[in-house]
Amino acid sequence: MFKIVRFVGLFNLVVFSIISVGIYQFQRQIEYSNFPVWVKNMLIYPSYFEDRFYDFRMNVSRDKTPISKDIALAAIDDLSLKKLGRFPWSRATWVPIIEKLDHYGAKVIAFDVVFSEVERSIAKISPDEEFATAIKKFQKHGKKIIIPYSLASIDQEEDNVSLSETPDTLYNFILESNQEAELSLEIFRVMSTTYPIDKILAADPVLAFIGAKEDPDGVFRKYPVVANLDEMFLPSIALSTYQLLSKETPQINIDAQGSGVLKLPYGELELNFGGETKIIWLGDSTNFLSVPIYQLLEASNDDPDMFEAFKDKAVFIASTAFGAHDLRYTPVDPKLPGVFFHMNMAQMMLDKRNFAPKNSSFLWSWCLMLLGTFSMIAISWKESAFYDAIFVISFSLGLILSDTFYFSPLGYELTLFFVLHAVIGSYLWITMLDFYNTTKDKAFLRQAFGNYISPELIEMMYDSGDQPTLGGKAEELTAFFTDIQSFSSFSEKLSATELVELLNEYLTVMTDILLDEHGTLDKYEGDAIIAFFGAPMHQDDHASRACRVSLKMQEALLELREKWVSEGDKWPAVVKIMRMRIGLNSGEIVTGNMGSKNRMNYTMMGDSVNLAARLEEAAKQYGIFNHVTEFTKNLTGEGFDWRELDTIKVVGKSEPVKTFDLLGSHGETEKNLLDLKETFEKGLEFYKNKQWDEAIKEFTTSIQFEKNRYPNKIPSINPSEVYIKRCHDFKENPPPEEWDGVYTLTAK
Repeated sequence: MFKIVRFVGLFNLVVFSIISVGIYQFQRQIEYSNFPVWVKNMLIYPSYFEDRFYDFRMNVSRDKTPISKDIALAAIDDLSLKKLGRFPWSRATWVPIIEKLDHYGAKVIAFDVVFSEVERSIAKISPDEEFATAIKKFQKHGKKIIIPYSLASIDQEEDNVSLSETPDTLYNFILESNQEAELSLEIFRVMSTTYPIDKILAADPVLAFIGAKEDPDGVFRKYPVVANLDEMFLPSIALSTYQLLSKETPQINIDAQGSGVLKLPYGELELNFGGETKIIWLGDSTNFLSVPIYQLLEASNDDPDMFEAFKDKAVFIASTAFGAHDLRYTPVDPKLPGVFFHMNMAQMMLDKRNFAPKNSSFLWSWCLMLLGTFSMIAISWKESAFYDAIFVISFSLGLILSDTFYFSPLGYELTLFFVLHAVIGSYLWITMLDFYNTTKDKAFLRQAFGNYISPELIEMMYDSGDQPTLGGKAEELTAFFTDIQSFSSFSEKLSATELVELLNEYLTVMTDILLDEHGTLDKYEGDAIIAFFGAPMHQDDHASRACRVSLKMQEALLELREKWVSEGDKWPAVVKIMRMRIGLNSGEIVTGNMGSKNRMNYTMMGDSVNLAARLEEAAKQYGIFNHVTEFTKNLTGEGFDWRELDTIKVVGKSEPVKTFDLLGSHGETEKNLLDLKETFEKGLEFYKNKQWDEAIKEFTTSIQFEKNRYPNKIPSINPSEVYIKRCHDFKENPPPEEWDGVYTLTAK
């Protein structure tokens, strides 16, 4: 069932992404189709996602440093308005501006200013005639001036602002076309309110339409390159600028499906139903040289900066003033003056840049989507969340980087969102199902075994896929035993309630320390804590972990004692001087789930376990609190400081074992303890060599260090005193000649 759910989810994700890629790549065909408007609006959903990546590309992949060498701007800025007066200016004002641009070598002047009304004047020569004369003079030697007009989209019904017929003056600017289908681009009409007056038209300027339509989210991404006026295709101001500078003749092709393509010498621009195409942006206002008009008028005729700014260029004239309403939200600037919209489109064509054919982008998108999705599915069979995450992150970053620095510069417009949607969606679906299964399986294990085995074992059981069974596993581990010194006296001084409260506080602190070092709690036996390190999860440093826990527990007990003292009469004196003995031993230990089929307990057993228990008990005979075998010490390297304590035989064992007193972590041990170690071990060496008097002398010296270690005379005995007594005993009753220094403990 799980595999079916997994497959169905992945199948739906991939199919949805594939369909979305197709819809996005065929947006033009959908716009040209006869689908109802509500269907078309519904099918543009991919654009809401993919357009964000287009914006990202235009900001990241473009070179932000170049300044256009083909196009400049004569700006109607705030200071120009202050010096020349409020806008609109008299047509006579434009005459010296045109003359200046002509003098500085401009090839084309493109007005982004409407001249649709006659200017009233009492002068003998009207400002309109002066303006028309200036246009003729500028165009006398092959230069051109572009005058704009606006269009309105119509549904074959006349309105109050559109001309019922296309003006004859526009027939001179019709683009060559090749139409294979009755279907065509959206039909527009000329707006009478923006069409140039007759006196200006008589000067024979180039006419080009201006205007743009934002996307549903308010961002201007697409530029209307051509417009359809009753099957006559007319150029925009950007296309006219390109034609005049490049001397090229574009052609419109309408294929059998009604899709429009603008054929240029260097490639094709695919057009949508509105005659629009997306822009490959050169940049914002900083990427075009801009000269305020007042500076242009004030400049001397031999000003080299003006020649450099305008010579052989197309010069747009438009407003950039703060109060201008022609500001557009674009991918490169949220408040870009509209003229830069035209300039970027013209520059794109002059730079011979265009988007790759949609079909090519479509195939690349599909291939990358299928590659990423199937790779994600294949990697997921390894059942490693780490590898899954690494792949998804690597694929996503790789895709974005390759799109930014390879595909986008070549004009490919990949459907990044839906490629990533397929891959990341597959990852999330697989991860969600795996998480559900993991949670379900772990919940079962916790419910079945959580009462008597450690959380670590549950994790290990899940990772391995094995449930606990009868039997065991033998491996090298470290056994850990603790016991409170003279605990029987506590029960005599405390009520049952107080005893439980005290033990709970003590065991909570100690158990937290144990679990923090990933020790496994075997059981509590009254006040005793029995635990081990190295199973069920393997730990190479199990011995070091056990030693760290021993030191941390002793430090924690010191803090508890201080707390209990601060609580005044709440606790009797015996509680305030509580001490804990710890015994550690490393060796082969059997661990496993032991018991009946109905009741199991994860525990340990073996001779090494028994030895650790004996060391904890023997610690009281020496007056120490961390009693450790040589087997544990040898596994810890140089991480701790030790005092060699004795070589002993415990009850029931024939082999002697060397034991140590754990003093502290290396580099953190008090100087007093290091001095104790040095002096005591000198005495121990004399002791082993049967030099009793010399040994007594050293042990007598080390007694002071012992007392400094425990100034409150708890415990009542210490190892130095133990050895002084032994030396005196051996002086009176010498050991046999073959004596090897081994001491046999006479009690558990």
